[in-house]
Amino acid sequence: MLHLQEPPLRRDRPSAGFALIEMVIAASILMIGALGFLQLFAAAADLNGANREGAVAREAAQRALTRLAAFEPRENVFALHNDDPTDDPAGQPLAGFLLSGFEVDGLSPRADDPDSRVGSVIFPIDPITGALHPEFMSSDFSVAPALIGAGVSEEVADAYGLLLPVVVRIEWQHKGRPIQHEIVTLISPR
Repeated sequence: MLHLQEPPLRRDRPSAGFALIEMVIAASILMIGALGFLQLFAAAADLNGANREGAVAREAAQRALTRLAAFEPRENVFALHNDDPTDDPAGQPLAGFLLSGFEVDGLSPRADDPDSRVGSVIFPIDPITGALHPEFMSSDFSVAPALIGAGVSEEVADAYGLLLPVVVRIEWQHKGRPIQHEIVTLISPR
């Protein structure tokens, strides 16, 4: 009888192990790519939130400025909306204002904000001398220094009224970071 021997089975262990290593490397590359995509997605969501808050701030600042410019009686706009309660004449400030501060729905006040109000109105002028506060000397107010406050001649004041420098500033906190938006302009209190 003739016995045929079967050839021995070949085992390709090196290639079987290599397939496992390939799979681990491919999974690692996919994991790194997925983590990068998640970080990109989180950064885009954060930027979207900051942009949305910025739009709320810009709208609130413009609305406050419009309300200040239309305030009646016009000559009381400064006294009723500055930080000094002792100079307030009879009358009420704009609804929602407390001295120079106002709240803005949808924005969180900064942690170091003393009055916890996101919005503020700044009149950077000395009410007695008409001098501009040094912090604002190089701002948009420098274009018309002769028309600001007490430096206006009586003829100009009678014809056009005094121009009152106003800064409407919105300061809020977005995910622990302080953010600020402001409008710098001149309004006529008459």
